[in-house]
Amino acid sequence: MFSLEDIIARNAAIGQAPIPPFDLRYHPRIVALTRDVGGMSVSEDYRRWLHRSIRQYAGQIVARVPGEGWDDLEALQQVALSDWMELVLIPAAWRKNAPAVVRPRLPYDSQ
Repeated sequence: MFSLEDIIARNAAIGQAPIPPFDLRYHPRIVALTRDVGGMSVSEDYRRWLHRSIRQYAGQIVARVPGEGWDDLEALQQVALSDWMELVLIPAAWRKNAPAVVRPRLPYDSQ
């Protein structure tokens, strides 16, 4: 069990996306996607990152045409990992005195 300070620190580390409007929060595709993410057997950090992406991209998820390309969960994982790479890997590569090989902790690494 986590203390309140741990939960606040974990949420602050990944940042919070704005909460989507009411009609998007309870759209059937968003609800189904939230349930799918909640049932995944992955680390809490990765699950939290996926929930953040659901909030951030809810409008785009609903606007996608069902049945074309990836399903919603696959598309969500692609954009979530892309956002994470932009946040962590790309800035690390441009820092001065960065090591030649950067190995940050991935959100789905085991603890």
